[in-house]
Amino acid sequence: MTDTPDPAPPDPAPVVIFGHGAPLDAPVLTGLSLRDVTRRFHDGDAESRIAPLLEPFLDPFVRAFLLGLEARAFDAAAAIVVWRQGAGALHAYRYACELRRLGLLPDGPELHLWNRAGPAGAAAAAFDAAEDARLALALAGVPRGTVPDRAPAVAALDAAQSTGAISGTVAFERRLRARLTGGMVETGPGPAATGPRLALAGAPLGGSGLHTWLETQGRLVLDLQGPDAPTGALGVLLDGRRVERLVWQVDPHDDLHGWHKPQVRAICAERGVLFSDLGFVPTWPDVGDLPEVLP
Repeated sequence: MTDTPDPAPPDPAPVVIFGHGAPLDAPVLTGLSLRDVTRRFHDGDAESRIAPLLEPFLDPFVRAFLLGLEARAFDAAAAIVVWRQGAGALHAYRYACELRRLGLLPDGPELHLWNRAGPAGAAAAAFDAAEDARLALALAGVPRGTVPDRAPAVAALDAAQSTGAISGTVAFERRLRARLTGGMVETGPGPAATGPRLALAGAPLGGSGLHTWLETQGRLVLDLQGPDAPTGALGVLLDGRRVERLVWQVDPHDDLHGWHKPQVRAICAERGVLFSDLGFVPTWPDVGDLPEVLP
């Protein structure tokens, strides 16, 4: 008679993250199984109770998140953390809390708002420490384990994209998939890109339709709207990647990113980088939403 091995322990319930730019490597999140659902698409069905109540100008990612709550898409989570610094995140948190209070959203994992002060200084550091301590207390009962460091894989994928060794579409999709599933960013070979060296900036996108279209115009070596986007001064990034043209877009209800366009255009002009403004582009674009060629 042989001993039966003990069954493997079940995977811990994930912590769902909502909010553009949420720092998944923050110490307060160390060891947690994380799922970043910020750019995940959800649409209400004909029976949705909240879809008729959501204003048409509401941030599309906020709308998708709320409809995901209604569909119980996040019910397996141990908790839902809303990253306050993300565009539209406070609206998502306030709407979710109020719609739950009214009984229009089902009960589900507890919602936590997590914030950072941003600027350096003693007061900001104290605020950040208090926010982290509050979140750590809220997540005290959630199991933690050993999670590989994401940074090397993210950097390797970015380096491959910056040379055109991998297409902007594949790189964007890999980053999205890694954040959504909690897995590592895939760094294996992929289709290469050729043509003029392009950068993409503006409002966050949820789908890769624009990226696929851009591949007919050149190679996307700098994607500033995506998750895990390169950081640093824009001019330094443009120079370092030898960008020839920057492509700008915002979603039709944008009230944030468009304010940066004049400065971005000026930085491009200083360097002789062409600036192509696509205007309003849907958050999940397809080919019918895009022009035939870059303006």
